[in-house]
Order: sequence, then C-alpha cells, then structure tokens
Amino acid sequence: MKMRFKTDADFAAFKDELRSRLASRQNRDLEKTGLKHSAVMVLLMNKEGAAHVLLTRRTDTVSTHKGQVAFPGGGMDDHDDDYRAIAYRETYEEVGIPPEKIEYLGRFDDYVSITGFHVTCFIGAIGYPYECMPNRDEIESHFEAPLEMFVEQRFERTEIYNFGGKDYRVFYYYHASYEIWGLTARILTDFGEKICRD
Repeated sequence: MKMRFKTDADFAAFKDELRSRLASRQNRDLEKTGLKHSAVMVLLMNKEGAAHVLLTRRTDTVSTHKGQVAFPGGGMDDHDDDYRAIAYRETYEEVGIPPEKIEYLGRFDDYVSITGFHVTCFIGAIGYPYECMPNRDEIESHFEAPLEMFVEQRFERTEIYNFGGKDYRVFYYYHASYEIWGLTARILTDFGEKICRD
C-alpha cells in the first residue's frame, strides 16, 4: 500500500483504500467480562509527503501508563453513547482536536490491556499541520511517527511477556527521543500487517 504521496489526491486515495479495507474485514471483537471499556483514536495525516500517526507521551502523574507513548483515548464515561464517542471525546480532552476535524475511516480490532481495559480502536485522518492543545495534566508532549516504520516492522527489539498464561511478543520501536512499546506498538504493528500491507 502506497504510504508516500506526491499530491493531495494521492493521500485521498490512501484514505479511500484504508476505508475500503477496514470496511471489508471482520474485526476482532472481544467479549470479556469485568473489564472497563475504553477506546483509542489512531489519527493519520500526510506529513511532508508520507503517512504519519499522531502519538502522545503521557505525564508521570496520570493514573495509568505513566510516561508512556499512547494514542489519544481513555475509558468510558456514563454519558458516552458508544465506543466511538469515547474516542472522539478523549481525543478532544487530551489534545484539543474536535470531532469535526477528524475524517472517520473505520474501526479496527479490539484488544485487552494488562491494566484491565477492553480497548476498541478507531482509525481517523486529520489535516497537517493541525492545531493541538494538549491537556498538560495528562499529556506531556505529542509527536508524529511515520506509519511506514510499523508496516515494515522496523522495531529495535522484541521481548516475550506472559499474560493470562499466554506468551505475547512485545515490540519496541524508537522515533526521535520516544520509545513506543506495549499495546500502542502492538496496535500499530497489527494495523500495518493486517490493513496496510499489499
């Protein structure tokens, strides 16, 4: 799948292809009891002629995933209508990007985090440059990482982690001064392999 663009039309074609591939596959839906529902928004953009993904580094004062790289997202509130509403609300609360600035492309797979969350992933696109107003209580910084890095699995190393009696491969990627690992790296690696590869 072409992830480098000479024109805006190339990026539009990329988004159309993603939308088609996401719509045509069966998502992995998980039905786990006793987990808190949450959702994340994987935001893609055309930065300097290549597909990039928006990521954040969480502060050291948040309740979970302190100092880790993550997508905009979080847990369900009582007033959220559905999982997508969580992703939109949390994206606005964390980085100040409102729903009307997000072009919705589709839903990706569900995951279970080791911290007890049932995570639903949504894929969207935003323009570049974009206005970002991080909530400094939650977000230390934000950056854009090239999607191609995850599609080509250019990770630094992997480790095996046992969760629930099953071994999982944990990927560690590095971009600029950021370490991308855990569930964030797993989602991006899976997205690259299942959706973006030809």
